[in-house]
Formats: sequence, structure tokens, C-alpha cells
Amino acid sequence: MLLNIPDIKTDSEILKKAYRIAAGDISGNITLFKSGLLKKEVPCILAGLDYDTPWTRDTAINVWNALAVISPETAKNTLLAVCENSEKGRIIGTGWHQYWDCMIWTLGAYHYCLVNNDNGFLKTVFEITLNTLKIYENNEFDKDKNLFGGPAVYGDGAGAYPDKYGLSENFSSSVLDWVERNPDKRNPKGYGLPMFSLSTNCMYYMVYKVCEKISEKLNTDGAEFKEKAEKLKIAVNKYFWNEKKGSYDYLAGECDYQEGLGISFAILSGIADGEKTDLLFKNIYISEHGIPCVWPCYERYLKKGNLGRHSGTVWPFIQGFWGQSLMKEKQFRAFDENLRLMAEKALKDGQFAEIYHSITGEIYGGLQENNNPKNQKDIGVNDIVMWKSARRQSWSATAFLSLIYYCVLGLQYNGDVLRIKPYLPGFLNEITVSGIPFGKDRLKITVKRNSDAPKEIILYSDNVECLEIELGYC
Repeated sequence: MLLNIPDIKTDSEILKKAYRIAAGDISGNITLFKSGLLKKEVPCILAGLDYDTPWTRDTAINVWNALAVISPETAKNTLLAVCENSEKGRIIGTGWHQYWDCMIWTLGAYHYCLVNNDNGFLKTVFEITLNTLKIYENNEFDKDKNLFGGPAVYGDGAGAYPDKYGLSENFSSSVLDWVERNPDKRNPKGYGLPMFSLSTNCMYYMVYKVCEKISEKLNTDGAEFKEKAEKLKIAVNKYFWNEKKGSYDYLAGECDYQEGLGISFAILSGIADGEKTDLLFKNIYISEHGIPCVWPCYERYLKKGNLGRHSGTVWPFIQGFWGQSLMKEKQFRAFDENLRLMAEKALKDGQFAEIYHSITGEIYGGLQENNNPKNQKDIGVNDIVMWKSARRQSWSATAFLSLIYYCVLGLQYNGDVLRIKPYLPGFLNEITVSGIPFGKDRLKITVKRNSDAPKEIILYSDNVECLEIELGYC
């Protein structure tokens, strides 16, 4: 196994120590594994210390965040581990039957190809993507609304959803069980969940845009993907944008709550235009300990005396995407605070945990429906229980590293081209990261505040003149 976690030196002790904790959490979750398209046991990354398998969405997000940089071999292996052979050809696997956001695999796989200039694997990514995309266009796409149905990205628990999907006569901890327990209310098409979520539709938009880019790289016609992306963008802004609140709704026509990941995706993807983006930053709620996954918390959990597992809590992987959104729109002060919060919690707890309480800042698993309530007809004390927060969660750690690599260092990979445009948060004046991969080389990048050095640089893999690069930031 080749694991190349770049070394960091900086005048910020909190950043340096949090970085080492993240590196430890990630390396500790890499193990030999075989599944999917893998023919033998090879190094793969598991979802966290409390998991014994990779998960499709976790894999994609880990690769997208940092794994493509620190261990290309592990990244590629794990991407293949969550795919499978089918009568439709090679497709993305729906690990644990969670189908709705499996297409996020494409975003992680494409990023791996950009970082490592792996054009050979790019063809495989395209094949697997098209085979899988066709399935969900047939089964989950609503032609009238021009939206994809299904739950939110990562939102597998009932705690992510309003009472309709949680507090009911027939409830379960898994939102998927809702269909079987409510046959009279199911959507007749596809799996049957009658919801349309912001993050999932933003994800599909990004997948179409990636397909357009891959088509260009492979010299094939990408007009179809460009058209589908544009129609989906229009539909998202039609059905999710809430003029009164100046923000996007979480579930179209059902819930106007704030979805942290969905709003992050809307900004990162460009679905939100300039005016909408300004309103989003103006109106978004950020707790004392970071952006909540869903806000406000559902009343059924507050009545039990605390926050829900998927509502009101802070998930670090969402903080990662939110941080990238802040950097994209030059919200520097908010970015600094977001990065600081993530680092402080890692130092306090000695790990990057799965979930935190948005009021206390402590590790917290959250309240959620129980799979085996004593009485399904009467909502009693055993129907909603406290869950655990998983330990050393991979995507929490890679989220933190993503902010170092892509925001602070400002790495922008595009195959054989690397643009570096750094940013220094207010709480540090200098940072050096050694071992940044680019082509066959490893770069040492130093950024100093108020230096006369260039503020950005563009490198080409076939002509890297110097492996030690100094850049300035004012």
C-alpha cells in the first residue's frame, strides 16, 4: 500500500495538530478488503473505525475530499470495491440498498482522474456512470417536474425528515422502510419515496456537468449532458428556491427547512447564481459549532429533550463542503471560523468524530426513531432513542484535509495541469506542505503572508522546473 500523506509545517499549532489527527484517522481506516469489481484483497478505506466495509457515498466523498491526493491506489481500489457487475453492465453499487445518492460516486471518481491524470480509468468511470445513470433516469426521474425523486444525499435515517417520514403509526429508523409501511402513500414509480430533495438534485446536476466534461476529454458529443444539466438547474431553482425566505427549501413542496449539504452543493455547482448566493449567505443559520445538517431541529426530538440525529446536529463532512463553498465565494472570515471550529474539536476529542451537538459542541449521536419499538401504535418512551456518534469517521477527517489542500493551498487539479492559488486564514502567517503529488513528482509548497513571491502559479506535469515552490499571500 502506498500512503503518501503530505507533511505540514505551520505557525498555527491548532492547524498542525488537527492535521496530524486527520492523517491518523484516515490511515487507521485503510485495510485490505475485497468486494465489488475487485478480484483480490487490496487496500481500501472503510467509512470509519466502527465500520467494517466501505460505503458508496462515503467512498466517493473521501476520494473527492483528500484520498485522491494522499493515496491514489487506495482511492481507485475503493471506488472499484463499491461497483458491481449486473445485467446492465458494470454499475455503481447501492451499498446497504441506499440507491438515491450512489451517483455521487461519479464525482469522486472524476476527481481521482483529475488529480492523478488517469485517462485510462476515465473511460471506465464514464462507462460505469452511463450504465448507472440510465437506471435512475428510468426509475427515479420525474419528467413533469424535471427532478429526481428520493431522499437527501447521506440522509438514510428517519431523523433527516419531517414527521410524515418519521413520526407515524408505522415508523422505522430507516427512511427506506417508509415505502413498505405506507403502501397507500408511495410513489408508483421507482423505489416509491415521494420526496424531492435539494442535495440529491444538485448532485445529479453536478454528475451531468462531469459527464459533459468527460465527453470533451474523450472527444465524444456531450451536448445531451449539457442540455440535461441546464434543464435540471432550471427545475431546482423553480421548485426549491423560496423567495420569501431568500433560500432553498430542503424538500420541494414539503419542507422549507435549511439543508446544509444541499445549499453547499447549490453554491459549489453554480446552480445558485450571484443574487441567490448573496441571499443564501445573508439568511443562512450557522450554529455556534458549525453549520447544522438540517435546521431547525424537528419538534418531535425537541419534545424528547434534545436534538435529532439528522436535524440540528453538526456533521464535519458537511462543514467541509460548506467551507469550500465559503472559499469559492470569498467569504474569508466565515471560512476561517469554519476551519477553526473543525480543528478545535479534533484537538479536544483526539479524533474527527461522525457528529457533534450544535449547542454544546460535544460528540453526540442524536435522537432518532427506534427499529424495534415496544408499541408501534402508541408513541412511547422507547420509540425515539439516543444513537451513537461513530468514531474516527473517515469523511470527517478527509473533509478537514480538503480545506487545507483545496482552499488554503488552493490546489486546482486538471489532469496534466495544476493551478495553485493559496489563501492564508487570519490565524496563520506561514504554511509549508511537502509531498503534494503532481504527475510523477512530489511538490513542496510554502505560502508566506506579505511575501513578494508570486500569488499563484500554473504547473504542467511534463515541465515542472522546480519541486520547491514559494508563494505569497497578502
